[in-house]
Amino acid sequence: MLEQAIAPYGSDEPEKLMDKFYNAGNEMLLTLRNYITTPDNRKRSRTWGAIEAAQMIGVSNPTFRKLLEKYPTIPGVVIDKTEGDRKIKRFTLQAINMLRNYTNTGYQRPKRSKPLIIAISNLKGGVGKTETAVDLGKKIAIEGLRALLLDFDAQGTATLISSGLIPDLELKYEDTITNVLVSNPDNLKDIILKTHFDGFEIVPANLAIQDCDLLLPNERENNQATLGSPYLRLTKALNGVKENYDVILIDCGPNLGILTLNAIIACDGMVIPIPPSMSDYSSFIMYTATLRNLFKNLSNKKLEYLRILISKHNGNNEALQMENMMREQFGRYILSNHMCETVEVSKAANEIGTIYDVSRPRGSREAYRRAIQHLDDVNIEIINHFKEIWSRQADKAKQLEVEGTVNG
Repeated sequence: MLEQAIAPYGSDEPEKLMDKFYNAGNEMLLTLRNYITTPDNRKRSRTWGAIEAAQMIGVSNPTFRKLLEKYPTIPGVVIDKTEGDRKIKRFTLQAINMLRNYTNTGYQRPKRSKPLIIAISNLKGGVGKTETAVDLGKKIAIEGLRALLLDFDAQGTATLISSGLIPDLELKYEDTITNVLVSNPDNLKDIILKTHFDGFEIVPANLAIQDCDLLLPNERENNQATLGSPYLRLTKALNGVKENYDVILIDCGPNLGILTLNAIIACDGMVIPIPPSMSDYSSFIMYTATLRNLFKNLSNKKLEYLRILISKHNGNNEALQMENMMREQFGRYILSNHMCETVEVSKAANEIGTIYDVSRPRGSREAYRRAIQHLDDVNIEIINHFKEIWSRQADKAKQLEVEGTVNG
């Protein structure tokens, strides 16, 4: 306890009090993380059973057994024990992806198609941006594609639940994107971190990225003479790494600062989460006015993808009425599926993760199954949209090549 005179209902030394809160909170996060990830204090990959793994690979159960006989030493196979002490094999995403490669059954982004850069953005906080970005990134990886998530929120929540790292304890200033955008966009590759999900990597964040909003607009600090416009730094940085991924997701902060502006300028598309409530709807309408003015000043800016995601849906009558009104107004730009608010989501968050990290339900199996189904419905809908975009890109590029050959 702080040794200071405490004002009624407050503190005479708020700076010291906030410092105490900060240090105590980070220590608690570290203790919780270490408890959850014991014994090696890092997040481990979730696993799938043999039947699930066979379905993910796209082969029958007998074929899957033959694959295991053919590749008996494949990494990522975990031996688990049941209550009867029976040993069973479970499979990480690493093992599943390797078997996909061996069988050539996994989806491959078509040649001549381009990686998609998607900003997950909304001016309002608490609407589900981070959960949307992290869960979509993990589902992309589960489907055998490659995803990169950029955490552009100084709270670092996406970093915490994606990697298990405590942002302000276990990440240094130079681990974030700040120096990259201010001094050397070519160094983005050096700060990318692998996660426990094979195929899902992140660019982490902590409080250091707040400096971007101070340094990038400052002509004396932003190296504009050598690096050009501070609003195009992310575009330049991503040019050096984007071919390593199928989808790049940007978890934007609840603001329109220079990081969010960089994200919107660099992106090919946007997903905007909105809970079905009047206050969130009203905030979104204000955001559309802001985006309108921004796009007006961006010559030739196009979005290959734009969808509104109804998030944090609790299923009550008020939410259903709001959903119906939004669908009537925005039509096809609203995803067919919505993201439910469930107890399972909260349970996974308390274990520093998302439902996709959970191999087995912590409570009711049926509640877990419903939560996973809602999550999959949303993310598969988005991923299928991406596949349609890639198919059109590939067809268009092929047609242009044919026309160029004929004209040549």
